[in-house]
Amino acid sequence: MVLNPVIGKLVSKRVVLASASPRRQEILTNVGLRFEVVPSWFKETLEKSSFTAPYEYAIETAKQKALEVANRMHLKHLRTPDIVIGADTIVTVGKQILEKPVDKQDAYKMLSRLSGKEHSVFTGVAIVHCSSKDNRLETEVTDFYEETKVKFAELSEELLWEYIHSGEPMDKAGGYGIQALGGMLVEYIHGDFLNVVGFPLNHFCKKLAELYYPPLKHTIQHVKHDSIPSVETFENLSDGESDSSNPMQHKSANTLERNGMPLSGAVHTLVNSGSIKPVCTVAVENQSGVRECPAKFPSKIVELTDGFRASKVKKKKKKYFFLI
Repeated sequence: MVLNPVIGKLVSKRVVLASASPRRQEILTNVGLRFEVVPSWFKETLEKSSFTAPYEYAIETAKQKALEVANRMHLKHLRTPDIVIGADTIVTVGKQILEKPVDKQDAYKMLSRLSGKEHSVFTGVAIVHCSSKDNRLETEVTDFYEETKVKFAELSEELLWEYIHSGEPMDKAGGYGIQALGGMLVEYIHGDFLNVVGFPLNHFCKKLAELYYPPLKHTIQHVKHDSIPSVETFENLSDGESDSSNPMQHKSANTLERNGMPLSGAVHTLVNSGSIKPVCTVAVENQSGVRECPAKFPSKIVELTDGFRASKVKKKKKKYFFLI
């Protein structure tokens, strides 16, 4: 899993989730991330009309939530957190941003607007890295957003009010929870399901991997093959690197030998100066204690290979004559 290497990096750090959402807590707990929960006191009063796009509003709200917790912990708890995670989920239909309903009537208005329509769910996420220098808090913010399209079925008045009276809409953005009773309202979704629940786990994991394991330039190799354009390949390196300066040579060594012994049950060929030589990898000790191959390399395979190479040369030299 993409998050597993990152968990090792975070195990000694103080990670804080700036959210009281039980859904976000459950999503992050299920992947093994260890964190503290410190709900943000930030008042979500940003002027929505001042943002050119809905996701910008969600990102800024998430960022302010995380920064509020980071500053409060730095001042009050006398121990600065290493990482604070903030998130904010909104629902948009048309150009209108829908957050949590304030009462049942507000929930009814929201769900009525969503009935039979496709809408977008945005979650903005902010990852704040904190440090303390001269008793001052220093922060570095990485943020992103995820969008998921959701289509509601046509909802009857009876179904709407039955769902509202269940109480579920009251703490959900857009007035519904897709992971529970609200799932019966949804006709289809396009995108990350967990993003609709409240936290885009896949995007979050990828972002952490980018932060802690950025691709290194020296791990990019240009590999050329006959009649195939050169491609770039990335060697997956963890904390250590290969001792071999030639990764292709290192790979061949692993193929031919493991734990100091040849691999049995397989025949490999070595290409040397354009010729193909058979190599025996099944060695058996004879009565004199000498290791030798019990059988020769199958001559048919050599003949077929040589024939194929010869045919390629003939094709280049072949001339065509036409009778008139």
